[in-house]
Amino acid sequence: MNRIAAAFLLTLIATASYADTATRGALGSVAATDLAVVVAARDAAGAMDVESFLDIDAPQADEIVDLGSITKTVTAVAVLHLAQSKGLSLDASLGELLPDVPEDKAQITLHQLLIHGSGIVESTGNDTEQLTRSEFLQRVFEAPLEAVPGSAYSYSNAGYSLLAAIIEVQSGLGYEDYLIDEVIPDGAPAIGYARAYDAQRAITSNRGWLTGFQRRAVADASWGGLEPGWNLIGNGGAVTTAQGFLSFWAAFLEGEIVNPALVAEAVKPHIDEGDGDTFYGYGLVVQPLADGTTVLWHDGGNEIFSAEWRHVSSSGATFFSAGRNDAAFDAMKTMLSSAQDFAPKL
Repeated sequence: MNRIAAAFLLTLIATASYADTATRGALGSVAATDLAVVVAARDAAGAMDVESFLDIDAPQADEIVDLGSITKTVTAVAVLHLAQSKGLSLDASLGELLPDVPEDKAQITLHQLLIHGSGIVESTGNDTEQLTRSEFLQRVFEAPLEAVPGSAYSYSNAGYSLLAAIIEVQSGLGYEDYLIDEVIPDGAPAIGYARAYDAQRAITSNRGWLTGFQRRAVADASWGGLEPGWNLIGNGGAVTTAQGFLSFWAAFLEGEIVNPALVAEAVKPHIDEGDGDTFYGYGLVVQPLADGTTVLWHDGGNEIFSAEWRHVSSSGATFFSAGRNDAAFDAMKTMLSSAQDFAPKL
């Protein structure tokens, strides 16, 4: 689907009422596709619907899925929570927040890291490498900058792992512990890595060359072990359920995790991604449409698993999909297309 078609479909979605039957209809449209996914939606009133087309070892349980780069949305919220709780400015620099930062990177700010405007290298290695935090920091600090900090958009997985390292150093807690114990509201499903993982509930891969033609669960296929290394922590590979992500997003948007001023800052179109129609905020893409609607979203995938979420600001509805290979992206397109049936005739 090209951007013009996607924008047209999202314009239609923005006018929909999102009654429960409409939400279920949008989710149910995926059933005819034979996609290996779980899809979910939450309307402005807080009603949530989930449809699963995946088999897991624990019958009737909620599937644990790989969020991929949607982890960046979660990390950005955690950084904002840290800034609020510790009184940190978003203009605080790496030199103030981490030890032994080299001169060329010392003035990079939290804001620049959050919007992919830091110039930090895109990656420091393979996702499944069992890299420690100190080894990661050494690599990223030794790597030359890809752009002058603050001068241009340059997507950086390593930049978001740096944010995770800042969370650990400044809070005194592990990244995952900070998420689960400090950020995620009490009683909400966990989002994280080993603490949020249950092998019996985790989705498995298709059989393909990336998995040695075996079905492999998230920890094995995406992390390379029982816990991820620092090429992944903070930027990808976090796990949760569909309900877990939608609950987290709603709590953030409604000011339950950080104050409304920080929420508003997060969803601003801070930096052009390069094509003039999408912008990066804090851990999310901001896409203004011609009719004045704004769509917030992020996706992620590693060719084994995929995930995507979309929030339409004018209606307050949020869609989520996650599954095998690129199935989540196809499912999201299907849901957006089916939403035309529930929009008023234009």
